[in-house]
Amino acid sequence: MKRMLLLLAALGLLAGCSSVRVNTDHAEDADFSQFRTFQYQEGSNTVAVTDPLAHQRIVAALRRNMTASGLTEVESDPDVMVTYHGSTERQIEFRTTYTGGSNWGRSSWGSRNVGIGMSSSTTRPTTVTQGTLVIDIWEVAGNRLVWRGVVSRSLSSNPSRNTAEITRGIDAAFR
Repeated sequence: MKRMLLLLAALGLLAGCSSVRVNTDHAEDADFSQFRTFQYQEGSNTVAVTDPLAHQRIVAALRRNMTASGLTEVESDPDVMVTYHGSTERQIEFRTTYTGGSNWGRSSWGSRNVGIGMSSSTTRPTTVTQGTLVIDIWEVAGNRLVWRGVVSRSLSSNPSRNTAEITRGIDAAFR
C-alpha cells in the first residue's frame, strides 16, 4: 500500500512538472454562448512552410477543440475565426552541476572532524529553442479579438515529441 501511495505521489509530481506553459485571456464583455459557428483562417506567421506536418497537426487540434467547445465549422459566414501564429527563439539557459561535498563526521575510531572534502560546481550555458504558439479567436461581426491562448515550451530535436507537447498545450488552453 505504501509503495502504491509513493508511486501515485511521484506520478502526480511528474505530471505537475510539465514543460508546457499555457496562458489564456479573453474579452470580458464577450458572450461566448452566442457563438455557434467557426472557420479556420490561415495566419501569416504559421509553421506551414518550415514544418508542414506540424502545421497540419496544429490545425487539426484547433478544429478538434473548437468542435469540442460546441461550435460547428462552416465554410462561410462564421461567428468567429480561429487562427494561430508560431515563432521560435533561441535562448541561453545556464545549468549548474555540483560535485563532492564536505566529509565532516566521526571516523571509525570515534574522533570528530576527520576530514574536509572539497566540493565544486560547474555552470555551463546551453542554447535551447523556445517555441511559442499564439491562438486567436476573432468575433467576425465586431472584427475584434475575443480570446487568446499562448502555448510555449522548449523544443526538442524530435518533431513528433514537439507536436505531441504542442497539441497537449492547445488542449490545455481550451480547457
